[in-house]
Amino acid sequence: MNGTSFDGLTVVTVLYRSAGMLAETLPTWVRSAGDLPVRFVFADNWPADGCADVVAAHLPADRYAHLPDDGNPGFAAGCNRAVETVGTSHVLLLNPDVWLPDDALARICAAAAEDPDTPIAVGLAMHGGEYVGIDLNPVSLFIDRPAAVARAPLGPSGGAAVLPTALYRRFGGFCEHLFAWGEDADLAFRLYAAGLRTRGLDLVLPHAGGHSVDGDDRLQGFRAFLLARNRLLVAARTFTWPLLLVAVPVLALAHVALAARRVRQGLLRPFLRGVGRGLVEGPGARRQWTGRRFGFGSLLRYLTVRRA
Repeated sequence: MNGTSFDGLTVVTVLYRSAGMLAETLPTWVRSAGDLPVRFVFADNWPADGCADVVAAHLPADRYAHLPDDGNPGFAAGCNRAVETVGTSHVLLLNPDVWLPDDALARICAAAAEDPDTPIAVGLAMHGGEYVGIDLNPVSLFIDRPAAVARAPLGPSGGAAVLPTALYRRFGGFCEHLFAWGEDADLAFRLYAAGLRTRGLDLVLPHAGGHSVDGDDRLQGFRAFLLARNRLLVAARTFTWPLLLVAVPVLALAHVALAARRVRQGLLRPFLRGVGRGLVEGPGARRQWTGRRFGFGSLLRYLTVRRA
């Protein structure tokens, strides 16, 4: 415990091809924020689509910051850049395709004030299921954690995560090289290895999921590439050597099964490119993180300790 106290919440959102979706969801955020000590920061990685106008139409200028970057540095870099500007004790990383019930931000602020040192995974309802945070998986390494799972989350999902601002900064935020899809799992492994546990919040937010890549075959291929590469890089960065030596053959077999799925989806080529890049970049990725790593002891605790 480091004695963090709650003095406000900043909602951090990374935008990419998000204007239409944000026009639907942002009004619910504004209603939920009301008079609470809540601010907003938007890292806009596709400013040409007019998100700035959507934000300005719904929020007063003194309640938000808009950070455009037409170079699209990625979700991870966008979050890091936004958190650098935050002056509140806590941040809520929130995807733009999430709707907030009227009481959502009040409940999130209350939970952060009650236990201000602990990361919080907020639930998301998507694709016909309900999920809270991140879970381990023997095939894909990390997945959205089903809400019914007995054990606590490994860490919060980047789609709806509450973190003490100082903690996020102390751990270096998200690994920017990962770009997207897996950066939250990387942070989750690092937090867990350092003894920091995440608690789930009994709140489920409606989430569209995948709006930034829907209907674009090129972006679907890029996503398949990143997921394949990042699984290997996350393991290389965050696992101890003994666990990594066991995980590598398991991941190799898992990628054979995943390859069959990508064939059916027409995404085998970018998937294989991702596997190749992950193998090449793995040694360098491991050198990037020098803190505590997730090993067999962490794995055993995670699999056996049930949530309170």
